[in-house]
Amino acid sequence: MSGKKSSEKPFHTLASSGSSFSVSDPIVFPSLPQEEQSKALYLASGLDMTDYEDVLRFGEDVQKSLKHFTHQLLTQVQRNDTSPIREILSSLVEQLDSIDLDEFAQQGKGFFRKLFKRQKSVQQIVSQYNRLSVQIDRLTVHLKRAQQNLLADNDMLNKVFEKNEEYYQKINLYIAALEMKRMDAFKQLQKMEQDAAQVDNPLMQQKLLDMKNAVEWLDRRMYDLQISREIAIQTAPQIRMIQSTNEMLIEKIQSSILSTIPLWQSQISMLVNLNRQHRANETSKSLMNTSEKMAEKNAEMMNITNHADLDQLKETQTQLLDSIEETLRIQADWNEKQQALEKTVHKIETI
Repeated sequence: MSGKKSSEKPFHTLASSGSSFSVSDPIVFPSLPQEEQSKALYLASGLDMTDYEDVLRFGEDVQKSLKHFTHQLLTQVQRNDTSPIREILSSLVEQLDSIDLDEFAQQGKGFFRKLFKRQKSVQQIVSQYNRLSVQIDRLTVHLKRAQQNLLADNDMLNKVFEKNEEYYQKINLYIAALEMKRMDAFKQLQKMEQDAAQVDNPLMQQKLLDMKNAVEWLDRRMYDLQISREIAIQTAPQIRMIQSTNEMLIEKIQSSILSTIPLWQSQISMLVNLNRQHRANETSKSLMNTSEKMAEKNAEMMNITNHADLDQLKETQTQLLDSIEETLRIQADWNEKQQALEKTVHKIETI
């Protein structure tokens, strides 16, 4: 099934304004597999085209099912809200922004002295880092849950797509049946016109008029079913677009955010340990004058290592923030696609 609009002309445009009707070759029927063609012919054989109500109700069950289906689709799409992802990521950005890594590059200044705005004990530093880590871990759990929800949504949308395709195929069968019924009606109409031209019979003229009305009924029913089929055609690519955006969100959470967060935490943890060692060296230096030069050398090496690790942490944090920004863009794109699908479904419900 294609997402492009059908180029097929509604059959009601094929009727002439004169005394006779024109007919085009069937479009849908020849495109069906042989088994489906047999089903279409069976449907056509059961249609009494001279009975207005029978024509009016032809294919109605499928249309009703499609309308019920689209209502359920709208409910499901509205329920599948990705805004919690935006909220989680915004909270994560707040946590990351609470640390200004550019202020930690001053040589001779302790990393966590700047981080916590005042000098603290090692225990206080570790305690505050642990609280920050717990908050980020909690946000990570929420992201993993959101990822699972997206996976479940995609499974559901696969079923929705298959159901939509099923309705498309069923409506096509009824359209094909009407194509064949109309061809049969056109043949009957031609013969009746020939007979009516040879005999001046008012009753025959009325039968001819009745047959023309029957063809008009078939045309209008055909057009109505073509509209329903167009709904299925338009819905299909929109379902796939939402799935594609879901997949991008899933991959972003999996490969970028959930892999970079542990790295970021690991690097901060390493700096905590380095800071602890640095303070231990300073304490050792004050107590052991005989090894003052060794202590100073160790402190110098610690500062070099500290800066190298800090540069890595800054790079990791930049990658993480860029990843979050990209994920937020994808989430905004998801909202646009959701709104487009909602508009399509609302149009369906007004038909």
